[in-house]
Amino acid sequence: MLLLIAACVPHPGPVGAAPPATVTDVSPSVPPGRASLAEGVPTELTVLDDAGLASLLANPGSEAMVVNFWATWCGPCVREMSVFREVAAEHPEVRFALVNVERAGSGAVDRFLAAEGGGLPAFALDTDDASSLLARAVPAWPDIIPVTLVLDPGGAVRARFDGELDAPALRAALAP
Repeated sequence: MLLLIAACVPHPGPVGAAPPATVTDVSPSVPPGRASLAEGVPTELTVLDDAGLASLLANPGSEAMVVNFWATWCGPCVREMSVFREVAAEHPEVRFALVNVERAGSGAVDRFLAAEGGGLPAFALDTDDASSLLARAVPAWPDIIPVTLVLDPGGAVRARFDGELDAPALRAALAP
């Protein structure tokens, strides 16, 4: 019998160079999920500390937001990238945020985003212990990835997906 696991467990990975300065203001200068979807537009990586992640998950904006927690070494996470780009293009009224759980500054995320080309707003966590940070910030954190939250304005969780997500399920969660 063959068992396929559709979720990845956190992996600490190697700690690389010192991460860029942390930020707590996660309001992007261009609307997330819009201009950054253009082909050839590189995705910038914003580093989040505890307060920055809390601010992102509070979703202080007036739009719904999709937050995906992922890693470059997680197959299901990588496969989901096309789902997020596709659905973001269909829903310009929704903000998207891809939060990588690998140590900021390791280079793996930057290399992945550079190879992928244009994409969605990307964030990395400024911690050596992503599991603990996420357990504090995300209610009932399952300690697996990918995890996707659909947040209403103000941060209420409209939908949650633990494991790989497909476009029809995400579209259904975004339906009025």
